[in-house]
Amino acid sequence: MIKFHRIGAYILRHLYEIRASLDRKADIFLFPVIDILTFGLLTVYIDKLEQRPGIALAILGAVIFWTLVYNIQRDISFSILEDAWSRNLYNLFSTPLRLVEMILGTLAISLAKACVTIIITLGLAWGLFQFNLFQFGWVMAFYILNIFIFSWAFGFITASLIFRFGTKAQAVAWSLILVIYPISGVFYPLSTLPKTLADFASILPIAHIFEGLRGIIIDARSPSTGDLLIILALSLLYFSLGLFLYSRAFRGAKERGWFIHPT
Repeated sequence: MIKFHRIGAYILRHLYEIRASLDRKADIFLFPVIDILTFGLLTVYIDKLEQRPGIALAILGAVIFWTLVYNIQRDISFSILEDAWSRNLYNLFSTPLRLVEMILGTLAISLAKACVTIIITLGLAWGLFQFNLFQFGWVMAFYILNIFIFSWAFGFITASLIFRFGTKAQAVAWSLILVIYPISGVFYPLSTLPKTLADFASILPIAHIFEGLRGIIIDARSPSTGDLLIILALSLLYFSLGLFLYSRAFRGAKERGWFIHPT
């Protein structure tokens, strides 16, 4: 039976980590600000050169969405790495904490941190560039919800690799998501990709999200119900796969005694 006080204790452990770590504070506050300033100023420059309205705003919206994708997926794998680096995994799992409670705690702390990131990025975009993401409709909230679901899924897949291969695979926490960065259509339509890459991109929900974002901002074209259902179905499929791989890798790590010597 799930015990919420154990989930709360797991969340509290990470809150203490955030309070004590300058790196974790920078992840939440500093780097999103740098991204918005850098690409926001880029969009101002592009807007002066480009006659077609909306392109600069579409790029700025894409920066906000990609910042969320990157930060959310990284938080999932970092929750494991931080305990592995500090040799705390053995202590953690010597308690009655269950895997499902750890997953729920990880999702809760990730949601809280990402909400802070959303507030900061949207606030900067509005204050500096007069860009209000939600002026284009509450479909943006649907897109953000699915960004959370997919990013969590990708984070769990990344964490499963750490469980399987140890801290020598820790680089995937930073870099694995970048594999799909060029083919997710963040800043350009999928039609610009070679057909093989475009076909692969079509199974990524975030590719559909970025396409929909451009369609709304640049062409004033609302996504169809079918498009939204495809995004939701793909996000849930990846989330189920991520949880399956994470749970399986966790059991394998436990059987190998990896929690005692997490290398």
